[in-house]
Amino acid sequence: MEQPGSLPLSASVDNNQTTHSALIAGASLRSQLINFEQHQFTGRLDITIAPKQTWSLYLALGRLAWAAGGLHPLRRWRRQLLCTQLASRAAQVKIRQGDCFECWDYQILTLLAKRQLANNEVVMAMIEGVVTEVLFEILQAIQLTALGAAVEQSPPHPEVQTEWLRITPRLGVRPSTADTGILPRTWTLEIDSALTQTQTLWGQWAQAGLALCSPNLAPVIKNHQQLQATLPPKGYQQLAELINSKRTLRDLAVLLKKDVLILTRSLLPYVRQHAMGLSEVPDLSAPPLSPAPPECPNPQPSGTKGVVICIDDSPQIGRTLEEILGEAGYQVIWVQEAIQALPTLLQHKPDFVFLDLMMPIANGYEICSQIRRVAQFKNLPVVILTSNDGLVDRVRAKMVGATDFMGKPIQAPKLLAVLQKHWVCSEK
Repeated sequence: MEQPGSLPLSASVDNNQTTHSALIAGASLRSQLINFEQHQFTGRLDITIAPKQTWSLYLALGRLAWAAGGLHPLRRWRRQLLCTQLASRAAQVKIRQGDCFECWDYQILTLLAKRQLANNEVVMAMIEGVVTEVLFEILQAIQLTALGAAVEQSPPHPEVQTEWLRITPRLGVRPSTADTGILPRTWTLEIDSALTQTQTLWGQWAQAGLALCSPNLAPVIKNHQQLQATLPPKGYQQLAELINSKRTLRDLAVLLKKDVLILTRSLLPYVRQHAMGLSEVPDLSAPPLSPAPPECPNPQPSGTKGVVICIDDSPQIGRTLEEILGEAGYQVIWVQEAIQALPTLLQHKPDFVFLDLMMPIANGYEICSQIRRVAQFKNLPVVILTSNDGLVDRVRAKMVGATDFMGKPIQAPKLLAVLQKHWVCSEK
């Protein structure tokens, strides 16, 4: 099989078989992702195509929150910063080596948003740009793998046409740290729309005869004399300065503010004349990290009374708890997703927990029961918050180990009184 940078498509392969196999795999990808969307899945989907090609999609209640993987995550991040004019602001944000997070780029984006260095429109443009590039790479990998299957096995057996496409769900995995939190649901993408948009882009790319040409390849001048003879002196000089074998087609498109398809088609004649070639290039250097802070069993900002974790899926309740407890001098960590409750507790080792009763995926009883199974949290005060302030609920809360039971709506005096009442029970 020809290399990804070679042109044109090999005539020895039956294009109809290849396209048919790719369409089946593409339809399988869409149907599986839509299924996760319908079930409001929250977590990471690892997409593996053939043995070594892996990407990750992060979903929040069935919507796309982020995407990662591929050969050039750093180049991809830099391109999106340049497109959204965020490069200078992002340079002000560094993440610590000691922080625990899935995706350093998403972590930086959340910090930019929280510090109001990026507005809603810019954040959405970043997310859409990253997700689109990753989905494009996945669709191209499907096409290339289908081509390989057609070469090795002609005609391909229907039952093995998509065996090289595998989606592995990782429930509850999020791209950011627990204390930074995932961005709001309004800053996520609908799966079907994102796939449709990317498939349109991929279709245009393939129809231009570029199915085997990855936009992550870098153009290289192979014959300067031939290129000089083809172009006027000024045009050759400009092209020679741009084509330095270090910039990919996508990098050049962003630099020149051109569509990557239009740019690539303009270079195709020189590639076909062998005056230029396309080669693989490595990713950029590592992301910006600041030194890790000294290890501390339970770090607290100076002047705070202690750490209180509030587990509630309602943004309104979360903000209310942060405001009341923050003004009272406590360090507040709000956890919106139930699946992140226990990992957050293990990371921050709080002094107190307020826990909502009714949440998706896992309710307050289940979470409280999980907390009590951890030896170090045996005496941790856990107060359940609920609108159902009934006798049965109170009895059940006691049975799973809850310290107390407090009804909603949240009232500051009552909240602080409950906290002070049980604070002495905390044993770190």
